Amino acid sequence: MKMYDYPAPNAQKVKIFAYEKEISIEYIPVDLINHELRTPEMLNKNPMGTVPFLELEDGEIIRESRAIIEYLEGIKESPNMLGKSPLEKARIQEVDRLAELGLMIELAHYVHNISPFFADKGPQSKEAAEMALNCYKKNLQILEDSITGDEFLIFDRPTVADCTLFSTFTFAESIGVEDQNGFSKTMAWYKKFGNRKSIETEK
Repeated sequence: MKMYDYPAPNAQKVKIFAYEKEISIEYIPVDLINHELRTPEMLNKNPMGTVPFLELEDGEIIRESRAIIEYLEGIKESPNMLGKSPLEKARIQEVDRLAELGLMIELAHYVHNISPFFADKGPQSKEAAEMALNCYKKNLQILEDSITGDEFLIFDRPTVADCTLFSTFTFAESIGVEDQNGFSKTMAWYKKFGNRKSIETEK
């Protein structure tokens, strides 16, 4: 199987997840700058015009990072990364959704309101950017208080939450949001997880 991707948080999250699961995937880079996703060939594969999307051996297409992750977990149960029990699944989802909706989305709002790249995509607001950044920092404190693991965010093994948060912080650094002072548990985790082979290989 192969995954069409672009260096961005959702694709990075899936790639880290797949490596931790020891699932082999061929990665096909997509040229977003030159609108490759809008070509007839690509739109035939994925009418949504987004990445990542996974193409199976029989030509079946799976869109959206979360759907891809669910599929990968289903085809290879070990190591379990989405939760073994109902409570584990709930705890993992809590942290994963906090990373995605409470951090990643706020970073996206922030960069859409300050980056020249998005200046012609709609109105921009410094106030909206500041509000998004404040929400990001507030949610970062909630995350700090939610960490129960040492090497990993929760439990004694990597989960999808680790993959989501690491890709979120990678994105934060790429847009200049690097002030994480005061979040000692979060930063200790980030340093440790960043030394894993799944991260070194993804780079």
